[in-house]
Amino acid sequence: MKNYLYPAACLLSGLVLINSCSTSSISKSERETAYVNSKETASSTCFVKMNDGTIKTYSTLKLITGTFINPYLLADGNVKIKAGQIVSYQNANHFAVSQKTFCCGRMSHVATETLPGFAVRTVKGKLNVYCKKYYTGQSVVDEYFLQAGNDGLIKPYSPELMNQLVKDNPEAYQFFNNKKFKGRTPAKLQATALLYNGDQSITKN
Repeated sequence: MKNYLYPAACLLSGLVLINSCSTSSISKSERETAYVNSKETASSTCFVKMNDGTIKTYSTLKLITGTFINPYLLADGNVKIKAGQIVSYQNANHFAVSQKTFCCGRMSHVATETLPGFAVRTVKGKLNVYCKKYYTGQSVVDEYFLQAGNDGLIKPYSPELMNQLVKDNPEAYQFFNNKKFKGRTPAKLQATALLYNGDQSITKN
């Protein structure tokens, strides 16, 4: 049985995964630390990628939300950037991509950790994992997406898709299909991706 250390143990174990109910005691600060580890660059550089492909860098990039406010990004304290203007961005906390770049998935208008309609990357590498929040009408839940490399389509997570993507790595494939795993499905998803990417924090007992 695998034991995975932080960050695998604390990555997005919360709320509801597609077709699976799971609760979480993972704190917001732990999730944010995990997101930082999956940013596009390890530095504190903030940037946005505009719809035309232009990259603009800033010293700070903050999510602004509030009652009767359409959420937006505030760059360097004075530049307002709307969700519809960009396809991706990175701030001090995470790297996120717009749902308009996905092949499918539920439309999202929730802005909690990121802009509405954006998915945060939670694992980076040969296999990327993204998490997007959406509102069911009763609660906010998490929807997960997988991507092979940087150029692959971002597709909604399913066990079948995960098996297809990791089948060339026996260790990750066996781990994902291990029925004895006692952790939550989101944690298993994250740990599988980390194993596939060769993360050294995942070890055997």
